[in-house]
Amino acid sequence: MAYRYDVYGVGNAIVDTEVAVEDAFLAGHSLDKGIMTLVSAETQAGLLESLQGHVRHGSAGGSAANTMTAVAQFGGAAFFTGKIGDDMHGALYRESLAETGVDFDMQPTDEGPTGACVILVTPDGERTMQTSLGAASTLGPDDITFDALRSSRIVYVEGYLLSTPSCAKAAERAMSAAADAGGVRVALSLSDPGIAGIFIDDFRRVTRRYVDILFCNEHEAEIYAGGGSREERLRAVGADAPLVFMTCGADGALVFDAGNITRVPGHVVPVVDTTGAGDVFAAGALFGLTHGLDPTDAGKLGAFAAARVVTEFGARLPGPLHETLDTILSGAHPLG
Repeated sequence: MAYRYDVYGVGNAIVDTEVAVEDAFLAGHSLDKGIMTLVSAETQAGLLESLQGHVRHGSAGGSAANTMTAVAQFGGAAFFTGKIGDDMHGALYRESLAETGVDFDMQPTDEGPTGACVILVTPDGERTMQTSLGAASTLGPDDITFDALRSSRIVYVEGYLLSTPSCAKAAERAMSAAADAGGVRVALSLSDPGIAGIFIDDFRRVTRRYVDILFCNEHEAEIYAGGGSREERLRAVGADAPLVFMTCGADGALVFDAGNITRVPGHVVPVVDTTGAGDVFAAGALFGLTHGLDPTDAGKLGAFAAARVVTEFGARLPGPLHETLDTILSGAHPLG
């Protein structure tokens, strides 16, 4: 089969606004640290009003879009499906993806503004997100670009989609189409402990039915498994998905591959902002899997990308990585 794309991603198209704050700001606004919360546009506007005077960093984002961008930075071919509004942010979003080399053919909708996320970053680098989905919440099964999906090696679905009825239907339609196509693997990310906790039954159901590759962090795995040590959590998730990448922060990651567990070493780096760490880890692993690497070496690409992205603000890697793959795999590539 001729593949046009390495990875076809489906997710929420979101414009990110990152702001550095102190922990006291989160406490003063009763925000749960490290968690993504869906809020109204009005609530988000009020939060931004209280952040007057803070330095802001903006970019076109969303979890799966971040992953597709990083796949392209590794040298892969990526396609993204997400819904944008017919507004200035939507136009900027389209331009931003085009600049990264990610294919995106979604027409804007007049059903709402382009989605937005306020990302509050505390001094320890932890990110707390307040998201107003806007047009992103209108993504539906008919928005899936089936020709692109069927010509991709892997379909990657961000778990945030399961929090919204229409988006959940789109996510499952994409996974079902991949399964029907034959030869197209399905990858899913649990995305966020808050989302995983609320929708865990849905995650378990689609994982058991469709998923070949699952991405999670150790906290999401604990929710999925119901507790236990790192290895016990991983094995519990692995009972439902044949290949699992479980990230463990600076400790790297554990990979479950058809019953075998291997460790991917981590990198100790100064952490500025953890936004996008899981997204770019998934990108490195997906790129590796679609370019002949075994899961452990694919995880090494992901671990490097995650360590690199947390050293500065934003969810995007600073530049392309395709010319340095051998040095990354050998452990010789500098993270600075």
